[in-house]
Amino acid sequence: MPIGNKIKNGNDLYLAFIKGYPLDFSTSTMLVLIPMLVALIYYIFHKEGIKNALPKVIATLLIIYIAVSLSDAGLYREWNAKINMQALEHFQNPSEVLKTISVKLLIIYVVLLIGLSYLFLFIYKKLVQPILSKEESTNIKKRIVYGFLFFIVSGGLAVIVIRGGITNMPINQSIAYFSNDILANDIAVNPLYSLIQDLDIKNKIPDSTIYKLRSNEEAQAIIADDFSLVNDSSLKILNTTRPNLVYIFLESWSVDNISRLGGIEGCTPQFNKLCDEGLLFTNAYSNAYVSDQGIPAVLSAYPSVSRMAITNQPAKIHNLPCISEELEPLGYSRSFLFGGELVYGNLRGYLLEKKFTDLTEVYDLTQYPKGKLGVQDEYTFNELAIKLNQKKEPFLYGFFTQSTHMPYDFSPSDNWQSEKNDPEKKYTESIHYADIHLGKFFEQVKKQAWYANTLFVVVADHSHNTIKQWDPVSPQRSKIPMLFIGGALSNEWKGKSRDKIVSQLDITSTILHQMHLPSSRYPWSRDMMNPSKPSSAYYVYYGGAGYINESGFASASLQNKSLITTDLKDSSIIQKMNGKLASFEQLVYEDVRTRK
Repeated sequence: MPIGNKIKNGNDLYLAFIKGYPLDFSTSTMLVLIPMLVALIYYIFHKEGIKNALPKVIATLLIIYIAVSLSDAGLYREWNAKINMQALEHFQNPSEVLKTISVKLLIIYVVLLIGLSYLFLFIYKKLVQPILSKEESTNIKKRIVYGFLFFIVSGGLAVIVIRGGITNMPINQSIAYFSNDILANDIAVNPLYSLIQDLDIKNKIPDSTIYKLRSNEEAQAIIADDFSLVNDSSLKILNTTRPNLVYIFLESWSVDNISRLGGIEGCTPQFNKLCDEGLLFTNAYSNAYVSDQGIPAVLSAYPSVSRMAITNQPAKIHNLPCISEELEPLGYSRSFLFGGELVYGNLRGYLLEKKFTDLTEVYDLTQYPKGKLGVQDEYTFNELAIKLNQKKEPFLYGFFTQSTHMPYDFSPSDNWQSEKNDPEKKYTESIHYADIHLGKFFEQVKKQAWYANTLFVVVADHSHNTIKQWDPVSPQRSKIPMLFIGGALSNEWKGKSRDKIVSQLDITSTILHQMHLPSSRYPWSRDMMNPSKPSSAYYVYYGGAGYINESGFASASLQNKSLITTDLKDSSIIQKMNGKLASFEQLVYEDVRTRK
């Protein structure tokens, strides 16, 4: 348990041990697998050397676990963070570590390590080892059969326990998060589980030689003109500086499904209708390609990199900015609703860390029928309307749809069907289903008094493959709907559109400027309503990144930098565009790698 800090709410200390049990159970099962395998081998072959090795294996695992737990407690006092691979890297220079630890703390550590190790080994030798030492008189053929059956059954059960059950989403650290008190959440998280997860995450960050092509200073200079503004003026689009804010994250929506944006006719009539009442950004691009990248891209204006998401790195999200943190001192309540499981991508941990105090997910929506991934959009849109009616102003509310994600097990609300030759027919029809209930939701809430002071940010978390079958590296594959709508939007902007190229990342700065709040914590975000904002966007796909501006686009593979896809002809412009996307990619990877 972390020491040197105080729990804000005394009850959270007790809840931490209760909420953390799934991770404890999972971790203990991982540790049991190794000695169980050794014991099974001994049971079959009856070799004395294997029998003698078992206590040594148990002792080694016990000492490792206790050492990690004690180190976690000591490290927390200094770093206010769970033990991670970054901390262990310091042991490459043991003398440096020893110099930073006081003699008193070192003595306490050694005494506790020896004492706790001895206690648990004593319990093992007295209660467990005698059972394991019993001889089995059956012949070797029976022992092989029994051993094989035991391995299959126990191994299968162990996998279920380690992943946290037979639910759709395996557990991660987020399952233990329950409080806005960071310390309480960290106490609940098993230290060895945290270390193993951090090791897995660290191994997904490429070696810097793969993405680092120039100095960071040179990379900053290359992209500087994408963030340069002639002045800090902003076109005023809101009739208030303190609107209620509701973010509607449309799971996997693409512009290819929206006829207003050149997509399939008849798929999204309700969204088209809403465009007549809102401000539509016609050239908006998703920075991300999965939800656990897209949501922080919007709320934290934090860019993505290939094959990883910042939300899955609990140690790195503590200092990540988020618009919820800007609004908390202004008295905004902060809530989030999702029909699925917030354990996905550690979204629960991210949201709690970022001061969201009221989280609702599938387990809280017992009054509604469920599909394979959770509660369908027709019910969650209705639940969102109910909850917004109960909120005291001002409020910040996030809502994440889920029916437009595979396996598309929604019940159609009408008879509309996509074209027979649509390779993404079920996906397309799921968009139509969600669109119907998006329209019904707005019909409900427009009648409420609070609507007059509310801005809805309707935006996809990322895009999806569509009837047009874009190459994943193409910016068209990442093009998404983005609409500002609500009573807080000034009448002069209703039914208007903005055609500049913008990104998910730009939403936060835009809203903060409208609220006359500083946006310096969001260096990757640009005010979309600043007339001098450059028309460009950086996007990520699995395996690489791309950059688009009014001249065209270029994209390149992370593993093969010479593999450039572009619609440009001029080699000098291609080289410049490639330099931009590579510089973006480098700077974001460097930020992820060095972030604490």
